[in-house]
Amino acid sequence: MRFLIMACVASLLLACDNSSDGNKNTVSEPASSTTLTDIPAAQWQQQADESFTAAAAAWQQALTRFEQSPNADNLAALRDALAQWYQRFASQYLLLASRACQQEGAANRQAILARLDSWPLYPGYLDALPEWPESGLISDPYLELTRQNLRRQHGATDPAEASLGFAALSVAVNGTSDNPKALAAFTGEDGPPARRRQYLKLAGEQLVADHQQLSLKRPLNELALQCGLMETLAHWQQLSDPASEQEEGLLIPCAEHLRD
Repeated sequence: MRFLIMACVASLLLACDNSSDGNKNTVSEPASSTTLTDIPAAQWQQQADESFTAAAAAWQQALTRFEQSPNADNLAALRDALAQWYQRFASQYLLLASRACQQEGAANRQAILARLDSWPLYPGYLDALPEWPESGLISDPYLELTRQNLRRQHGATDPAEASLGFAALSVAVNGTSDNPKALAAFTGEDGPPARRRQYLKLAGEQLVADHQQLSLKRPLNELALQCGLMETLAHWQQLSDPASEQEEGLLIPCAEHLRD
């Protein structure tokens, strides 16, 4: 269904552009770097940015409330805020991919977008598991938790070694379906609980920073939208590929708590 919606959006935008030249008796040609047509999508871009910003602010407010009063209700609200934030992000993936295609250094921009939605992943790389209670970056007292260090650790030796992104943040907040995260994992003045709370703050800030890197203040062009559609379809098809489900117990196919 997500594939169909994104394809329809792209088709409609391209159709709007083509209809503007409907009175011309000329044969259309493929878009090129020298003949690029702007897409009438200013409202789409503005609404998407505002929606993401509002969801990010709601997450930050929920995190602040939880830090001030770490109880079950506030933890549930925090989890819900993260799920809502991710849904906003997923609904605008086509736009972000198209922006990344149009910006200078497109390959780097696509890497930033991939970091935002980085899964499958190894949950034990980031956080402790019952069978490895001292595993994970969050439990490692020798790793200073900073956004720079988390960026360095992301995909250090394997793409599934995710330290950032919505799915990694979900692992820290929710745990996994087999090992849900209890409230006690967040309470305490030092050790893993304190580091986990610090991680939630840093990872959320990095999501906002990465999204800002994909901002685009000028109109999208036809070529960028076509490129973005291809990148989007490839991304979602890869993540839904059953072949990615391997190494049972380590590699999870998705962030269960973030999916629609």
